[in-house]
Amino acid sequence: MKKLNVGIVGCGVISSVHIPLILKKNNLVAVCDINQKKAKEIASQNNCSYYKDYFEMLKKEKLDVVHILTPHNIRYDVIKEAVKNNTHIIIEKPLAFTYEEAEKINNLLDKNPNIEATVIYQNRRNETYLKLKNELSKKNLGKILGIEATVFWRRDLEYYKESSWRGKNLESGGGLLINQAIHTLDWMQDIGGEINNTTGIISKLKNKNIEVEDTASINIEFENGIVGFFSGTLCNSINSSVLLNVICEKGNYTIRNGNLYLYNKDKEELISSDIKGEIKDYYGASHEKEIYNFYNSLGNIEKTYFSVKESMKSLKIVTDIYKKGMIK
Repeated sequence: MKKLNVGIVGCGVISSVHIPLILKKNNLVAVCDINQKKAKEIASQNNCSYYKDYFEMLKKEKLDVVHILTPHNIRYDVIKEAVKNNTHIIIEKPLAFTYEEAEKINNLLDKNPNIEATVIYQNRRNETYLKLKNELSKKNLGKILGIEATVFWRRDLEYYKESSWRGKNLESGGGLLINQAIHTLDWMQDIGGEINNTTGIISKLKNKNIEVEDTASINIEFENGIVGFFSGTLCNSINSSVLLNVICEKGNYTIRNGNLYLYNKDKEELISSDIKGEIKDYYGASHEKEIYNFYNSLGNIEKTYFSVKESMKSLKIVTDIYKKGMIK
């Protein structure tokens, strides 16, 4: 298969996950960041060009694919320029910093069907989650009654100081929900289906001098009668395992510590385990699957990658809570 020419806009922490995956099968020809020193350093490490201005990079390099790893609020602008330069697009979650901005992106892509785009929700590819969806489809435990999930992590002020956009409403769109919890909310809506109503409370328990929430509780009422409850915080003492519990009539399924357990008749059975991620355990190891799904689908009728429209569902939950939730 012919190697494609690929560029990156945004050289933050997550670029260290994308770059090795690009280099395995394609050519990394350019990187871009407003921090020119950082862009130059990464370019030097990978023998490619660097830019401060993504307009210049996209116009000059004639890329096949661009990975957009920027702060959330400028993604529409970068995507618009990529479309203008006939470049396919991989976007780190979330698609945008609000649902309304995501709708603008979706409309733009609908008007340019020659451009393919995906948003990275890699946890959909985890072995435990795929096994869970398969088990639920069999309905061996009866119908689903409820879905509960927790994200109890730790983020100190140093985390927000590492990147200037973190902790700022204008650039990130929010805190815990849009940055850390959105993968878990994506699981919940994927399992529960169409949503009838969401209510929630968001708050700042610890880092009072940032603009965004570090703690949240959400109630989700699904149209099919399933009840969902999410609880999360960045005030924990450690980064505990994400927990997803699907409660059924005859038992339940639980994902925790990268394992899927079946609880039935007071017995616990391990039925699947994830591959650990090389960068951070809680990133998982499914970036590779999702990114290669996109590359392998380019130009094919059948698309196996995560669609832009699908990525908007969890972002809508987050945006709705930000509109209705109380921050203290």
